[in-house]
Formats: sequence, C-alpha cells, structure tokens
Amino acid sequence: MIFPLVVDRVLADRPLAEVGRSVITVVAPAGTHLVIGGHDPVSREDGYPIGVYTAAAREKEASSVEGDSRVLRWLRTQQPLRAAAFHPTEPLLVLGTGSYDGGYFFEGQLALVNLVSGEIRYLLADDCSREVRSLEWRDAHTLRLLVAPPDDWEDRAAWSEGHQVDITHPNWQAFPERSLAQKNVIGPRVPAPRHEPTPPMAGPQRDGRSGEIRSLTTLPDRDLLVTADHIVLERWSAAGERRWSLPVGSDLRGGRLAVVIDDSSAWVEALGHRLGEGGDFIRVDLAKGIERERHTTPEPAALVSTSQGPLLVPMPAGHDERVRSLFRHGPYALFRETSGLPCTCECPWDDDENCECQCACPQCSIEGGDQEAWLTTIDGDPTGDPARLAFAAEERCRRLVPWSWEPGEIHCGGPGAWITETDLIMATVRHDGWVGVPKQGFVTRRAIGKVSTGIPTWVFRINRTPTALDIDVASGTVLVALRGGELISLDATTGALRARGHVTVRGVPVIPTALTITGPGQFLLGTSDARVLTCHLKPT
Repeated sequence: MIFPLVVDRVLADRPLAEVGRSVITVVAPAGTHLVIGGHDPVSREDGYPIGVYTAAAREKEASSVEGDSRVLRWLRTQQPLRAAAFHPTEPLLVLGTGSYDGGYFFEGQLALVNLVSGEIRYLLADDCSREVRSLEWRDAHTLRLLVAPPDDWEDRAAWSEGHQVDITHPNWQAFPERSLAQKNVIGPRVPAPRHEPTPPMAGPQRDGRSGEIRSLTTLPDRDLLVTADHIVLERWSAAGERRWSLPVGSDLRGGRLAVVIDDSSAWVEALGHRLGEGGDFIRVDLAKGIERERHTTPEPAALVSTSQGPLLVPMPAGHDERVRSLFRHGPYALFRETSGLPCTCECPWDDDENCECQCACPQCSIEGGDQEAWLTTIDGDPTGDPARLAFAAEERCRRLVPWSWEPGEIHCGGPGAWITETDLIMATVRHDGWVGVPKQGFVTRRAIGKVSTGIPTWVFRINRTPTALDIDVASGTVLVALRGGELISLDATTGALRARGHVTVRGVPVIPTALTITGPGQFLLGTSDARVLTCHLKPT
C-alpha cells in the first residue's frame, strides 16, 4: 500500500540512488540488463536493496537525474546479494544472497526473478537457509551453485570451502517454490573463499553520499539543516540548492542532531568511529559551513535541546540507536535516564549471552536487572550561556515517570514530540532480547504533569522500530516513520489509524529515517539512501 502523499521535490537525488552504495553489479551476457546489489543497511529490518535495470541505466549515470530510467524490478532481501546469473535463453534471473550471522551460521537464499512478470520465487526450503557464494548457468536447464556449509561449528574450513551443486530442471519458469531441501544442496567440497564484495560501480556514491539522513531542522529563512551518516552537517536553500556541506573526517563518521544556537551557529552531535568512547560535538558556522569549535566528552553523551540552549546528557551503552531519545516542540528538555551500578568486571560483554558472571555490562546496561529507565527533565537555567555546551547540573535533572509504563518491561529509546505542555506522543520498542522482526513496539500518548502517573491515554501497536516522529498540529495528525519503510499517520487525540503505507520515488519504496513537519499537510522526509523528500499530504 502506498502512503497518501505527493513528493514535490527530491534533494540530493542522483541516478541509481535507491541502491545506495553498490557492492556488486552483474551484467546480462547480451548486455541488455544489469542487476545491482546495494549496501549493507544500518538495520537488518530494512532489508538489502537489489535493483534490476536496463543496460541503458549505466550509460545514464553521468546524465541528468531526470533522464534516468526507472528500475525494472526491485526487491529487498534478508541477506546481501552475493551472486547473480541471467538465464541464457529465458527472461529469468537467479539471485544468491547470504551472510555470516556473527555466531555460527552462513545463512542465505536463492531467488528466481521473472523479468517479464516480476514474479519472485524463493527456492530454498524454510529449513534450508544457506549462503550462496556463486552462480553459473551450465546450459538452459542446469544451474551450478556454490553454497557455504551450514555453519563453522568445528568446521573452520567453512570460510574457505563450499558445496558445488548442479540443479537441473526441464522448465525453470515453473520451478517449484521452496522445493530445495538440505539434501539437494549437498555436493563435493571445493575451494570457495568467502570474499566480502567490493563496490565495482562508482555511480551511486560518486558524490560521497552513502548512509542515512539522521535529522532535518528548518531555519527561520526556510533553509534546511541536514545531518547524516556521510556528513556532519549540510545547509540547503528553500529552493533545493545545497549551500555548503561539512564532510566527515578521519575521526568522525557522521552527524546525529543539530541544535541551532542563534542566527550564526549550531551545535551538532557527531558520531565517532568507535562506540562507547566519549562524544564529539561540533559548533558549526551557519554562514560558511565550517567548524568553529569542538567539545569532547570522556564518556558517551547525547545532545538535547532546551529553551535556554543545548545541553549534554549521559548516553548509556555509547551511541547505540536503541537507547537514544529525541523530543521536540516542548517547553523543556526530556531525555531517557538509566540508573544502576556500572559493570566493573572484565567479562566479554560483546558476547553477553555467554557471560558467566551475569553482570550488567555496558552493551546490555539498559536491560540489566539493576537498571531502571526514567523519563527525566532538565529544569531551565536562565542565567546560562546558550552557546556554552555542558552537562546539566545534577540538581537540575528531575525524574518524572518511569520510561516504561508497564512494570517489569524494558522499553528502549525512540522519537517523540510534545502535543501540549503536559502531554507527549512518543514511540518506543519493548526489548526482550529478540533482535528479529516483528518487533513489539508502541506509539503512545502520555501525560507527564506533576500529578501524572505516565499511564498512556492511548497505545497504538507497531511491529517495527520507529525512526522518526512529528506532529501536524493544524490537523491533529501524528506521523511516524518505521524501519522497513512504512509511514503511518494517527489521530493525535484518539490514536486511531488514519493511513499507513510506503513512500515511493520513481516507483521504488524508500526507507524514511528522519521526518519534520514544515506546515499544515507539509513535511520533509530523510531517507536511508541519503536523499531528502519535500512532501505534502493528498487531500481526502
């Protein structure tokens, strides 16, 4: 289902943008088509993009975006593309995907795409997830595939060897879906080193744009400030022209939140290359786009906005996205605070499932038994200097209500916005140790006044991680962007669903990662492929 909106303009558009950073490209033997496998997403909830184009798309890379052809076929898979092969006589394409799960298993799938009808069939059975490392048509009836062993448990050669299997069928257009079981993909062990794919194609990332848009901030003159994974900060004019861009350096890998101080500068929360080792905050000149000042904290920290200017708050578990919280339009600042004793042992906390001491270690500090999360406010300080960046004094931090309204449940961070001076609308996900989908998430309206208990007025359940949220006050509409690409709109008073669906650009669904309302029925969307969409809602 398509969300009822119109995309008026696409900022930072470019040919083949939807695949982000390409990591593998395969051209049909006749030169008529090519398939491009896209970059690893930040979240596996999004899936890995794969696009099939006419060969003319490659020639149009250097031409204007307006002349770029649409993608012919598009899909997202659970694992990245590893191999592809066009059928020698039929309009068919086989795709092999796969990845190492970080523990034991080499998982993947074999997909058959009909280039005429667009039908996609997954050929490996549900209990036969195997990484596909290479594909080759031996003739019109026989496909040779090289699949990884199922795991590397007591089999370290699984990284350098694979099973070579010939699959024969008289009519590949009628190959049964999910019919290949484990016994069908066992063959002779042959050398099959596992190489990480490298970008063979420069088009999609020619201007260095690769990664998610993280925040969108409008200025009084209607210019736009953008933070993203690939830049610290950019400024765009209302007409859609980029005024300047502050790129990442060797010590930084992107910007998160920008808080405007005055007409001349803004503080930007930057992300370093190593998580959990302090925070970097850059003061940027808004006229020239240059760094004017840098503030570094020894411990992980996050930026929050207050009526008196930006402040710093502690960030448990480093800059892990699931503990972040961003509230806007409020009379005072809010953040997610955790309490509890820190871990002091030397356990292998990056593998906490096997931690024998069962400590509350840094990686899982928000779900440790001694940890409790609070919705905390920072009282104002009218005597402070809005340009000075510092941690709020402890006496100014006041806990309001537990972050989770259900006792015993652990709710992670998420986006939110004030709807009145005492009411919040926020999105969150319940963490139970399960990292797959569907998620157990919520969009909720909560009162947080002095006598409030924080019990929700309404709760709307979601099955994906929320990436952004904002409120169109004129229509009383809450817009929420979700991992996986869905956008939903809710009634701010009742929580009733008004619309839901995906947003498309040139027929391809995008993944919204940032959202800002700019006026009644008008808003901006940042995407996972580093574009910004200027949109308006369709009248109903």
